[in-house]
Amino acid sequence: LTTKREDRSYWGSVYVTFDRHGALVVANAVPEDKLLAGLVPAEIFPDAPDAALEAQAIAARTELLEKIGHRNLTDPFLLCSTQACQVYAGAGKETPRTTRAVERTRGMVALRDGGGLVDARYSASCGGHSEDNEAIWGGEADPSLRGRPDSAARKQSRITDDNIDGFLDQTGGDAFCAHGKQAASRYRWQVTADIDELSARVAADLPDIGRLRSLRALRRGISGRILEAELIGDRGSATVVGELKLRRLLGGLKSSLFTVDVVGSAEAPRQWVIRGAGFGHGVGMCQMGAIGMANAGHTAEQIIRHYYRGSHVHRLY
Repeated sequence: LTTKREDRSYWGSVYVTFDRHGALVVANAVPEDKLLAGLVPAEIFPDAPDAALEAQAIAARTELLEKIGHRNLTDPFLLCSTQACQVYAGAGKETPRTTRAVERTRGMVALRDGGGLVDARYSASCGGHSEDNEAIWGGEADPSLRGRPDSAARKQSRITDDNIDGFLDQTGGDAFCAHGKQAASRYRWQVTADIDELSARVAADLPDIGRLRSLRALRRGISGRILEAELIGDRGSATVVGELKLRRLLGGLKSSLFTVDVVGSAEAPRQWVIRGAGFGHGVGMCQMGAIGMANAGHTAEQIIRHYYRGSHVHRLY
């Protein structure tokens, strides 16, 4: 059973139907430009510079078109409205500036130089270095989604255990994402965690390791993000695979690009001081970096070319 109701406030239709599990689903059918008008302000600061808003609109449109026919194939809708796809906040979140960015870039997408739509992933802040797509999600390496320094100089090509402390010491410099509104708290951050509270949190998933002692990074990506870690406790140890799983296990860290300093003795630590960089997975366009590039005078097309290697902007319609 599917019912349809016209809703002029959304310039579209609302469908009430059932998903494959029998649960009731309300789906909003809206045109592409109206969808983007409610999506762009949910994904980037609406008061960002025009070039950054336009780059976000191009990236969001590209990702929307690239995913249709590949995602949600068994659902009664083409795209979801959460971070699993792209966040759509509805007509109530539209702003004049973000809507103008959508209108100015109408039909514009990021294309690979060899043909085809770019898989236009993006995250809030890469922390000064973006990450390879396969390191985060597995699968094949995408030539448009290569980790790289977030600067014009591109001085550092890989963050490792040997140089990560110096990298985290950088609180400004030439990284695009180090500058602009709310950039600092995403570019570099620090969390002090009580070891008893953290041990209790970890025990919900890993009850056999006991009270936490230390963390050892077993594998880092090109950006320095931890992809595999060993958690060591007073009764045993466990390996955690996946940057998002590790972040959630440790209380919802902004990213897995971090180091841990132990406060207290190695056998009985009192606290972990977690020092990190970035906000999110770090693949593709760095939104804070896009704002920094726009503030430096770069155009939306230059921003797209910087974050999606071997790509260009093309107007489809």
